[in-house]
Amino acid sequence: RDLVRSRGLGDVYKRQVEGTIARGYLSTFNYDGSLEGYLSAGNTAVNPIENNDKNVSDGKALYGMFCEHCHGQTGAGDGTIMHPVYSAVPHYNDDKLKRRCDLPMCDLKAGHIFHAITYGLNAMGPHASQISQEERWKITLYVQEELQDYGQN
Repeated sequence: RDLVRSRGLGDVYKRQVEGTIARGYLSTFNYDGSLEGYLSAGNTAVNPIENNDKNVSDGKALYGMFCEHCHGQTGAGDGTIMHPVYSAVPHYNDDKLKRRCDLPMCDLKAGHIFHAITYGLNAMGPHASQISQEERWKITLYVQEELQDYGQN
């Protein structure tokens, strides 16, 4: 395995534990958690996962495990968990403008969605420690293919 620099320990390098991703070393997504990182990811990040039935199906299953309880089965923000302050979870086929990137949820790009899953957004916490990089891209693919236009066709 490759050696990775331990943050906060100067020039100390450790062997990375197999199956883990060192903090700050994503192979397909190199944007920070700032607003600028979110906007840049939306403009330039490309989903590396092939768009095929298996990957969309995998994304749907992962969405069901990690996202559906808040965002709902169809992405309409009607999951079983409601936020007490915001009262409603944003839905993916919403055409209202959002302040972060001046796009409605139905037009969010892959980079926006992956960034929000990775770093969190508003009341939604970060999920990078729970969902692998590949799984986050599959969820992103599913959201874009199945939920952003749900009920509009």
